[in-house]
Amino acid sequence: MEAKVKELHTNVNGTDKVNSGEELVKRKDIKETPFQVITTEGVSFGAMGEYRVTEKCETVKEVEKELKKITWNRIIQVMMILEEVKNKQIIK
Repeated sequence: MEAKVKELHTNVNGTDKVNSGEELVKRKDIKETPFQVITTEGVSFGAMGEYRVTEKCETVKEVEKELKKITWNRIIQVMMILEEVKNKQIIK
């Protein structure tokens, strides 16, 4: 479980667009959760703020299903993210 918790990534900063106006990164809020599904280059993953919390999946539905599971790993991930955000605010 500890290895999974350490897989938090900060690779979801902003939405990029190409010159044609096509969106490269799509974000979908998951209702009644702090999570979003991020889709880029045909791959989707779950995120909380700027932190990735799931493995990459083929479809948005797979990510939504994974994010709706309440597991000890997910609880610890959320706690670590909140602690990281708190520490960043203290440093500023």
